[in-house]
Amino acid sequence: MRYILLLLAFTSFSFAQPLSLGKPNEEKEHSPWFNMGLGLGVLSPVSSPQYKKQGTVFVNPSILASLQFAELSALTFEFDFTAAHGGVGGWFGFEQQILKTDVVPFVEAQIGARHPGSDKRDPGRREVFGPAGSLNGGVVFFRESKFRVRLKGGYEMIFNKDYDQSWNAEVGFLFAMSRPGVQAIKVD
Repeated sequence: MRYILLLLAFTSFSFAQPLSLGKPNEEKEHSPWFNMGLGLGVLSPVSSPQYKKQGTVFVNPSILASLQFAELSALTFEFDFTAAHGGVGGWFGFEQQILKTDVVPFVEAQIGARHPGSDKRDPGRREVFGPAGSLNGGVVFFRESKFRVRLKGGYEMIFNKDYDQSWNAEVGFLFAMSRPGVQAIKVD
């Protein structure tokens, strides 16, 4: 019986609230913010011989946006071009940041569609275009400031006739369109 009472006593301590010392318990709520910017990256084909014939490395400029909807989670949007063979891609993704610091590592999963380009490879532009998926990782610098730098690298696959696959790397510069990092006091 003593052990049961001791167990109940220890269990009750785990549910105890911290002392507020006269201050009301304030519950803070995250305020989302939106970022927009530009990125410059490279794309390197690793799969089909036809994709590799187009080039070993492509320049990949992009228009970036992200919505930091939770303290460590963001939705990402990307529209990119593949130079010099006229490719284009559009992406929607989920970014999960790991730490609550100004320099934070992250992982990201994206879905979208891509046309890798090259009229010689596909004159009708039908067989190389397809839905695509990408897995990325990287680091965000200045996470809760007006200016954010985002370095990422990853692997993408286009689900087309040849299942084109490539490595990618990108540096992005994003600007906050509202006040980043604001936490409002939750009022009932």
